[in-house]
Amino acid sequence: MPLLAGVGRVTITPPPDIPNGMWMAQTHVRARGVHQDLWLTVAVVRDDDESLVILDIDWCILSDDQVASVRRAVAEVCSLPTERILPVCTHNHAGPVTQETYSGEGADQVADYIARLPGWAAAASREAIDGLQPVRVAAGSGHSEIGINRDLYLTDGRVVAGPNPDGFADRSVGVIRLERYDGSPLAIVVNYACHPTVLGPKNVLVSPDYPGATKRTVERLTGATCLFLQGAAGDMGPVKSFVGDPSVAERLGTLLGLEAAKVALSLDARPVRSELAGIVASGAPLTVYAERPTGEPEPRLRHLFRHVALPLRSPLPEVLAGAERRASEWQEALRLRREQGADPEAIAHAHQNLERERLRALRHETFASQQHHSIEMHAVALGPVALLFSWGEPYAYIGVDIKTRSPWAQTFFCGYLAGDPMYIVSPQAYREPTPFQFDNCPFKSEAGEIVVESALELLGALAQA
Repeated sequence: MPLLAGVGRVTITPPPDIPNGMWMAQTHVRARGVHQDLWLTVAVVRDDDESLVILDIDWCILSDDQVASVRRAVAEVCSLPTERILPVCTHNHAGPVTQETYSGEGADQVADYIARLPGWAAAASREAIDGLQPVRVAAGSGHSEIGINRDLYLTDGRVVAGPNPDGFADRSVGVIRLERYDGSPLAIVVNYACHPTVLGPKNVLVSPDYPGATKRTVERLTGATCLFLQGAAGDMGPVKSFVGDPSVAERLGTLLGLEAAKVALSLDARPVRSELAGIVASGAPLTVYAERPTGEPEPRLRHLFRHVALPLRSPLPEVLAGAERRASEWQEALRLRREQGADPEAIAHAHQNLERERLRALRHETFASQQHHSIEMHAVALGPVALLFSWGEPYAYIGVDIKTRSPWAQTFFCGYLAGDPMYIVSPQAYREPTPFQFDNCPFKSEAGEIVVESALELLGALAQA
């Protein structure tokens, strides 16, 4: 049986006035319109021995409960065990609020929107299943400068979120081409490590940020459905960040899309090589080439997964440990501002801080009861290329270490798998002065190395499967 693939998509754009954004500095609660539609895109891949579903969702994060409900819905459609279903967010910060902890203005609207996610995932998966067809696979890499290290060290000793041209960065663009037997592309997968934070607190529109423009550019130039898989973006941000103008996100996403499309269009998945077949006499002797089969085997799908235990810090960082107290303080501040008739921006600012602190308090409750936190890790082979999917927001150094030490000639790292990711920082981030991600990282210093070694073990086993 040849390798089969199918793609499906549903539009998951929320109401234009839904509470949106993931910023404590926001001075608005509700969106004031839609920049571009949000998408949920699915790729189903199958051969004799394996089946796998990959979901690319234009959301910031999923909760554990949302992941479970999506997997149940897709499993029913695809008749697969839940561990064969990989929901991945682009980590888009300009999308709607999607946290069950949300209880402020528009909470009913948010709850109704969240409740639709499993049905959307099932519908896109059903479309992909119905469109399964034989494919070949080719992969390649490009380079894009839209991403940059975002741990900016100031002369006063602070480390803030800003472009650091001297910091470690991963600017590689991973591209996979799933190609029909007639040579036309069915799907293009783009893998790049960069926070979708072009749009910041001042943005008032629902938007997919730069990954939306990337996918649209690739699709316009190749005619194939595009999936975007976020990389190890813990300390990677766009060269232009935290703006309110969606055209900036469009420009950066288009630049990345142009590079990805260039790589995709240069790939040829057919198992042939070009050989000189003859010379034709003309004004100049003209070469004629013929394509000969290489005898390469049909591409296979292989999949392995495991749970990896990461050691937790004790005590947990104050960002988590003090969240319940700060939530109470912001609750009181919000009450007072409303009673005193404060301006809407001041009220919205208190509201945003309250909601973020509630989310942090829930995270503290989760981690405080454990010594280790178990994360998901999946290794997937699509013909000649391996993909390593991992929970969390690892630093770029972690992703690059895995890619360069992998036994596979081509390996792409994909983060933000499954529920509520947290930062996994590199060992250097534990030294003073520490970046802000360190304050949001619940793990001990050895966690990054555990992720790397576990990934390499899994990739090695995949190569032998």
